[in-house]
Amino acid sequence: MADETRVDRWLCAVRLVKTRPMATQLCEAGHVRVNGHPAKPSTKVRAGDVVHALIAERERIVEVVRPIEMRVGASAAAECYVDNSP
Repeated sequence: MADETRVDRWLCAVRLVKTRPMATQLCEAGHVRVNGHPAKPSTKVRAGDVVHALIAERERIVEVVRPIEMRVGASAAAECYVDNSP
């Protein structure tokens, strides 16, 4: 299991966005921040990192529990992050 993964892959893998290109577009548009810093699609995330993302007009604040790369089922995906969204 990887100890870090690209933020665009991770957002897709944990089902916060439908597709990886969508995650890449969010990063490029400046809608994704990792630990308070603007994130490029290639920005690495590790366990403990906090990801802020504006997805479909909704602010999502999630803490990375497990950096995964492959898309998993919804119940498994929910175990990979802690949702602190308002």
